[in-house]
Amino acid sequence: MNPGASVSVIIPCLNAEATLAEAIHSALEQTVPPVEVLVIDDGSTDRSVAVAAAEGPKVRILHNTIGGPGAARRIGVSEAKGDFIAFVDADDVLDPTKHEKQLAVLQRSHPHTLAHTGAMIFRSDNRQAPTERLGGGLAVGRCLRTVFERNPVCGASSMLRRSVILELGNYDPDLVGTEDFGMSLMAASCCEFVYLPEPLYRIRRHGNNLSSRPCHMAYMHWLAQERFRQRRPEAFARLAAESVRQYMVEPVLRVAKEAHYRRDSDAYRQLLALAHRLVPDDSEIRRMWRKRWIPMDVLRWWDRITAGLHVPATETR
Repeated sequence: MNPGASVSVIIPCLNAEATLAEAIHSALEQTVPPVEVLVIDDGSTDRSVAVAAAEGPKVRILHNTIGGPGAARRIGVSEAKGDFIAFVDADDVLDPTKHEKQLAVLQRSHPHTLAHTGAMIFRSDNRQAPTERLGGGLAVGRCLRTVFERNPVCGASSMLRRSVILELGNYDPDLVGTEDFGMSLMAASCCEFVYLPEPLYRIRRHGNNLSSRPCHMAYMHWLAQERFRQRRPEAFARLAAESVRQYMVEPVLRVAKEAHYRRDSDAYRQLLALAHRLVPDDSEIRRMWRKRWIPMDVLRWWDRITAGLHVPATETR
């Protein structure tokens, strides 16, 4: 490994004072230390900025005036000094050898190479044993179809040359929660993927994860695919029409319908509008579209009323 390799670590941060110091330490204590750790603050109202400022001169604090993790990653890459870019989310943790092992791959590979790693998922409350994040091993070599259909890459575990990220257009600030997927798609159009199966990245699960918002995530997942279609039309054209239908259109319909019957109001109207635009002849979506003006609170109230009317008759002897 070239001893002159320089790594910048980017940490998007929003109100993470309880976990941020651990994330920073895991970056600074790599066996190949980074040249800098960039904490991109997204307007935190807690002590996150003070926590970052206390971690020494290698930690630089930048402010995200746009908002969202996609914008934070974009700002970090634009301002980074390192030749290679790595990430850790403000509530996650890195294995000390992660960057050393990724650099060993990247420095002997073509510049258009993405190295990602295995990951473990753990709970903040420690009530459940950590579990392995599955699927990462599917994304190896030239794997555009796999990335498009399965999104198997732990995006925060990825390492790429900064020059390649900039060549691919940098992270999309409009993708809130799927910015990693968007970059994986762009990279899959021209990069070799290398998977290191060791769980070198640790993901903390808690109630505030964006993944707990299904309508929002379904919309953003589609938007990442749509942005890829717009920016790499020649690569998108290589995908089978059935693949596009099954993995780009049908998830929008499914999640919109599930949200309607679950009475989930979070981002539901935005997803329903997209579903109606994509497949206006779907009878169930048409029916939901006609009732879109009815507030979810009213539908919940109606559910309670009608549930009370369906009381089983008392058995007679």
